[in-house]
Amino acid sequence: MFYGGKSYQLMLAIFFVSLWSQTPCVSGYSKRERINKLPSFLKICRRSDPQLNKCARNALYSLKDRLEYGIPELYIPAMEPLTIPEIKMNQDTGAVYIKSTYRNVEIYGMSRFAVKSLHIDTNKMKFTTTMLFPNLTMHADYQIDGKIMMMPMTGSGKCNANFTDVTMTTVILGERQKKNGKSYLNVKDINVNYDVGKVQIHLNNLFNGDNALGDRMNAFLNENWDSLSEELRPLLEKAFSSVIRSSTDKLFKAYSYDDLLPK
Repeated sequence: MFYGGKSYQLMLAIFFVSLWSQTPCVSGYSKRERINKLPSFLKICRRSDPQLNKCARNALYSLKDRLEYGIPELYIPAMEPLTIPEIKMNQDTGAVYIKSTYRNVEIYGMSRFAVKSLHIDTNKMKFTTTMLFPNLTMHADYQIDGKIMMMPMTGSGKCNANFTDVTMTTVILGERQKKNGKSYLNVKDINVNYDVGKVQIHLNNLFNGDNALGDRMNAFLNENWDSLSEELRPLLEKAFSSVIRSSTDKLFKAYSYDDLLPK
């Protein structure tokens, strides 16, 4: 599915875009009840707590066991595997000119994260989180056509990829707004950046099943993924920010500021 940096960074986009963008229905709650009541299993942290950052980190870790099956009350889909029916992505600038489609995507390892840092500045309404995903594995059906560094690339079949030591830092800037007598958070800006320790990828059936050409292209992608990936960094970090904003807005509209972070 993925050619060099485009493929690797596309999959990172899929990982985090899907984590924040899917919004399954919440069974057992009416819309009104869902807006007014946080799930009882969620650890609540108070913004006046001098150990707020520690409390928030513990609250996040307390959800890990539930992530395998998803937390619909918080708009988080099932993580093991995280499934995405279809992703389309095209690139026509720089060294990469590719049209690609990825279907039946399955991602494993999203629930096995570590929180490297978490900081909440209630005065500036600034939320900063850095998370480490030690190992992410992806399986998908791919279709691809185009060029990479002037070399033709075409094929369709199975794609398998492994990502090691994926680190993602997200900074959310918010502001409080009054609605129906309550204070709600509104997202002003989101910035995202990420790094990957190592990527291994294999695309089956490249070049209509020409094994010699396919093996050479797979070797090239794995040897050069780090330099090729920079081609797409601005595009994908912008995409991350856009999708996280959309899903964070859903959470902030469902629950008031005092619900999420009481005094």
